[in-house]
Amino acid sequence: MKTNELYILRDIAGDNLLVPVGEATQRLNGMIHLTETAAFIWNHINDAKDLEELVKMLTDEYEVDEETARNDVFGFTKELYMREMILDVPEFKDVEIIPAK
Repeated sequence: MKTNELYILRDIAGDNLLVPVGEATQRLNGMIHLTETAAFIWNHINDAKDLEELVKMLTDEYEVDEETARNDVFGFTKELYMREMILDVPEFKDVEIIPAK
């Protein structure tokens, strides 16, 4: 599991923004505003061996119950995976990728 190097998280004036670079700008024209939790998940994708480890990291960092953390992690990462913003997620091997326009 890893982030796609064509998307970079930037802190701009206190906002967490996911910015496409290179050929990713053909797929996403603009930036994505991330909540604090979403930015935490993004920053730890490359460190976690799987999504369950990300859930554990989230519950360790924030006062959130496991079910809520799991829903947040699985929901957010699935959206990222479908848009090829993260790669190599075994839990989503059967999830359809949204084609670039």
